[in-house]
Amino acid sequence: MEENEKGVMMTMGDLPESCISHILCFTTPRDVCRLSAANQTFRSAGNSDSVWEKMLPNKYPYLLARLDSPLEISSKKKLYFALCHPNWIDGRTKKFWIEQATGKLCFMLSARNLNITWGDDDRYWHWISKDESRLKEMAELVAVCWFEVTGSFDCKLLSPGTAYSVSFRLKVHESPRGIIRFFSLRTFIPPMPRAYGWNRKPVKFSLTTPCGDHQIYARYLSDMNRPVETEGYQMAPFRHVEEGWMEFDAGRFVVEEKGDDPGNIEFCMREWEGGNWKGGLLLEGVTILPISLVRGREE
Repeated sequence: MEENEKGVMMTMGDLPESCISHILCFTTPRDVCRLSAANQTFRSAGNSDSVWEKMLPNKYPYLLARLDSPLEISSKKKLYFALCHPNWIDGRTKKFWIEQATGKLCFMLSARNLNITWGDDDRYWHWISKDESRLKEMAELVAVCWFEVTGSFDCKLLSPGTAYSVSFRLKVHESPRGIIRFFSLRTFIPPMPRAYGWNRKPVKFSLTTPCGDHQIYARYLSDMNRPVETEGYQMAPFRHVEEGWMEFDAGRFVVEEKGDDPGNIEFCMREWEGGNWKGGLLLEGVTILPISLVRGREE
């Protein structure tokens, strides 16, 4: 509280609305919502397009142009909160949204955006749609001996200066059938009561950052608590998310704050060293989330 030139005590609420709007632009979405409850001037300033334009991600016009269902929004504040919910882009193969408290961008890539070895051969993989999936399709592993899934992502779409975690979203489930391949023959065996073939070697999850750093973790899908240090790896952080789905971290990185091209990340999930056949796995896709959303949930 300060005195003006006439000796009258002034508060923040006495400032012009334009001045308050300018101040709010340097805060966070959470702060804007809280301060808007202070008085009418703050509420009016907190609803202005100039404030919420600053809260929106820099790349939001580019993302809006890729929406599968265009949004018809009358104000930047309404647009902000509409983008806090997952929005489909690129033919329902990706989802993006912003973290409500901070405005940081989040992404989920469907299995269709990934490179799956033998993924286009229905002897080994099936593409299915289920209500439980958050994306249009997911990949169901029937049986393979060479298990490998790779992908990449342009970091220009992420929030600069933000630490992110990259995770594969999987579900170990009852296999509808197993397929064992003997040379040129296929033998169908009865339904499996559970996933099989994941006990010989751990699955490796890896991430290569834009600066070339390579991170690698591992987990046995048959027994999540089985140590992997004897195999020369660190345990992959993972968490249960919903309805049997689990997320396994491939690595973490920070998006560069300066420059127009922060580079790409590359990620991989693989297991071929055991040489055995394995199946009974659902792959929904890959999540790229600010670490603040996943910290403390690892198991």
